[in-house]
Amino acid sequence: MSKDARPDRDAVRLKEKATHGDALFPIQFYSTSLLPTCPEVPLHWHPEMELTFVTGGRAGYAIDFNDYPAAEGDFLCIQPNLLHSARIARQGFLQTDSFVFHLNLLGGSSADQCSLRYFNPIMEGSLKLPRLISRNDALYPDVKAHFGLLTACYREKAPGYELEIKSLLFHLLRVIIASPGTCHTDSPDPHSERLRLVFHYLHSHYAEPVTAADAAGLCHITVSHFMHYFRQKTGFTFNQYLNQYRLNQSALLLTNGASVAEAAFACGFNSLPYFYKRFRESYHMTPRDFQKSGKRKVYSIS
Repeated sequence: MSKDARPDRDAVRLKEKATHGDALFPIQFYSTSLLPTCPEVPLHWHPEMELTFVTGGRAGYAIDFNDYPAAEGDFLCIQPNLLHSARIARQGFLQTDSFVFHLNLLGGSSADQCSLRYFNPIMEGSLKLPRLISRNDALYPDVKAHFGLLTACYREKAPGYELEIKSLLFHLLRVIIASPGTCHTDSPDPHSERLRLVFHYLHSHYAEPVTAADAAGLCHITVSHFMHYFRQKTGFTFNQYLNQYRLNQSALLLTNGASVAEAAFACGFNSLPYFYKRFRESYHMTPRDFQKSGKRKVYSIS
């Protein structure tokens, strides 16, 4: 897609509002669980880099339209701005620990050799890092050892921990960049940019009446072309994805004490019977039963 003025303005307006850490120290640690009642991390992107360690279970990850089956003990390396998602099998589970951090933490916005040779190409996608790191990979022991040190340092927050965290991140990036799986590529697929606009539009407006025509307008293509394109790239129809995202958000509201009606209407469902039907199909229980079960592991994109 050509980069005219309108997509650039849309990209700024639809950029993810969530912050990982804060402006002075942009890093955040997350522990995430996927269960049969909440089996997926929806397709999304963020401008930060993500390092994820699978502490239990297994899942199928999709990163920039490529599939990566990940199991306990594996690492996922997700570069900034890449579309990614994860889904477990019907009766499976997944537990992960993740660090999400902006490369500016390491000086990514500086005009120095590290930025020019490594950080800028990583952010632009012209330097492609290995996305799945498993036990058979030569860099695995080093990555695992330093990820463990990073986790302990972040949790303990001893005096001077910020310096240690930056040191450990520098080491991890050096090991990953130096691995045989790292390569230089051409410019990123423009399809990723196009879909990022669509997803952030949906994530910002899912509570409103949203149509495929709205999304097609962001891509400057016809509705019929968009419907075919969206399913080809994501594996879902537009309505399937929108409904699932609304259901994920409604489940989050239910875990935080909202009534069933409040959760349904706040997430764009105008019919309670329809909401009940879709919720049961996705979570294999009614919204009330879900709320009574005390589920708390619901993934949300801010």
